[in-house]
Amino acid sequence: MEKHGNRLPTDPMTRQSWVLGLGDVSFVEGTTQAFRTSISTFSPHNVVIGYLGVKTIVINKTTEETDSYVILNTRDKNILSVDSLGATEIIADNFEDWAGPEILAAELKEKYEGTLTVVLFDDELKAEEARAKLLKLQRQGYINLEDIVSVARQADGTWRHHKTHEMEKKGGVVGSITGLIVGAFMLDPLLGTILGATAGAIAASLEDVGIDDEFIRDLAKGFQPGSSALFTLVVRAQPEKVLEDFQGFGGKILVTSLDKEQVDRLKASLDPVREIPSNNQELTLEEIR
Repeated sequence: MEKHGNRLPTDPMTRQSWVLGLGDVSFVEGTTQAFRTSISTFSPHNVVIGYLGVKTIVINKTTEETDSYVILNTRDKNILSVDSLGATEIIADNFEDWAGPEILAAELKEKYEGTLTVVLFDDELKAEEARAKLLKLQRQGYINLEDIVSVARQADGTWRHHKTHEMEKKGGVVGSITGLIVGAFMLDPLLGTILGATAGAIAASLEDVGIDDEFIRDLAKGFQPGSSALFTLVVRAQPEKVLEDFQGFGGKILVTSLDKEQVDRLKASLDPVREIPSNNQELTLEEIR
């Protein structure tokens, strides 16, 4: 929690804190003690770190509402949800997996009008192929792209990139993103640890109308020879057609401001051995946000 500094809200019951539900020290200490006092089965290894919101449960065929909280298991390091009755459920294997994507997605949603996504490929030609497919879908009216950039690091270590257009700078002060969150996204099991992308680089990208060149360069520093990445900033998309065209395409989602359900659908589409979840609903900018 200390690593998140002033991102921890002083009042975990407010809607603002529901991005993660993280509470301050007083909330953590007080709520944890309350659970240990009132629920005999509450593990001594568990610490309540935040508030999730209201949970609907069924007791004796009667629907009731109860508060739900986030707890950290200090022994196994996993994250669980717990309701006021003490019922728990594991929601993440560790704090980084749970907190990193949520905070980064919330930050990107706040600073970008469109949805930013970076997909990494272990093939130097794959990103440009994906870029061509998306531009074709845009001409057909299935997607509206504010910006799209492909970057490839060739086998000899040289770089190649294609950017749709240069965007004018816009002003504005952006908040920092912690190294912990960046690190959670920089671990790639196929290509190894991606180095060189810093919180400052991500923050710099948020000062542009399009995708900032400095962000692209700094993130790409860690790419291995023979790899490529596609950076997209999407205003609107008709997901069924996009997912259909990219079924089995491959690639790893490196950074995104999509929500968890949308990320799962995109992963399923990119994965060569998985099926696309069925959903015919078109995603508008408002729904993405």
